Amino acid sequence: MPSLNALGGAFTRALRASTVRPSATVAALASLATGVGPQSHRLIEPGLRFLPRLRTLRPVARELARNGIPVDIVTTDLGRSAQPVAWALAATAGARRLLAAGQRARETAAAALQLLGEPGERLLFLYLPDCDRAGHAHGWMSVPYLEAAAEVDSAIGLLSAWTQEVTLIVTADHGGGGVRPHEHDEAHPLNDAIPLVLAGPGVTRRRQLTRPVSLLDLPATILWWFGVDVPRCYEGRPLTEAFQCADAVAV
Repeated sequence: MPSLNALGGAFTRALRASTVRPSATVAALASLATGVGPQSHRLIEPGLRFLPRLRTLRPVARELARNGIPVDIVTTDLGRSAQPVAWALAATAGARRLLAAGQRARETAAAALQLLGEPGERLLFLYLPDCDRAGHAHGWMSVPYLEAAAEVDSAIGLLSAWTQEVTLIVTADHGGGGVRPHEHDEAHPLNDAIPLVLAGPGVTRRRQLTRPVSLLDLPATILWWFGVDVPRCYEGRPLTEAFQCADAVAV
């Protein structure tokens, strides 16, 4: 993935980043959204039955909205049945809008770039499921999986053109291929390891974070970057060492 590798080499890359346990999409995305691990949020299966629980948490989007910072979510085309469920969860978490566009990563990234061109400060969450779908269908490191990785890397290349104007955090919700080639929820280093690159104005150039870093550090980092207080219930801490100054203002 040359675009991801170049971005990490130019800015800040975490060498020992890991996801939550279980290493599963819903659990990890819920942790990114709420700042707490699966044992706290208990959102580990898709569906609407978790809406009451979500209302008792302090999602990143809701914390930002209280401070006048909207959150937009962009993902690939979800289909008619999944999109209402995704929007109900996103809206309850505090998101302003959910855009489902494109069948592959570059198309979805292009839709996100259109939103980046709009004036005003915001958090934009872009979810690219190409590798996850190919991994489950064909196996991690299979030919379709590698093709999906190349597609995602092309999307990262499109986003990298904005590093002079916006702050980017590039990561994955989980790893894969540790025990079974088509699944990733077992406890295994390959299932837990995720890439993590931070780039953009204010991010330290050519730096490697060698200490262990958790997916749970990202929600706290996002709030800190926007100048919003991090709730005490959050289980991660801001990655301040990835930035050149602690009082930087997000773009």
